[in-house]
Amino acid sequence: MTGHLADSETMIASLVAYLAEQGVRRSEFTVLDLGLEADRENVSLFIDALKWLASEGIVRSQDTHEFYSVSEGDTAASGFTLTSYGFALLQQPFLGELTLGGAIKKAQGSGSGYSGIGDLVGGILGGFTKSLSS
Repeated sequence: MTGHLADSETMIASLVAYLAEQGVRRSEFTVLDLGLEADRENVSLFIDALKWLASEGIVRSQDTHEFYSVSEGDTAASGFTLTSYGFALLQQPFLGELTLGGAIKKAQGSGSGYSGIGDLVGGILGGFTKSLSS
């Protein structure tokens, strides 16, 4: 998979994995915290993906200023956390008996970090889409 869809899937999976690690604590983080380069495309996709996740009810931020510039070319997200719906998605069966959350942890534990999660993102988005339609 290449192009915008693959980039979007990788970003979304990285965001969900990062926020899952934070639990219910509101988080302040940047693209760099996800293990990605803070180039113009990634920063733009970072903002768009968080806004999409928020509109789907998977994450929320109660901060007035959800995004702010932290350095030349990099932007921080402020106050984001997974919603109860986002946490429920992590408990959905994913690969056999493995849950979506377990699959994310397994990919992280493989030593490949967030890039290893990219292998799971098609299923993650499929799970989001399937759960949204039910």
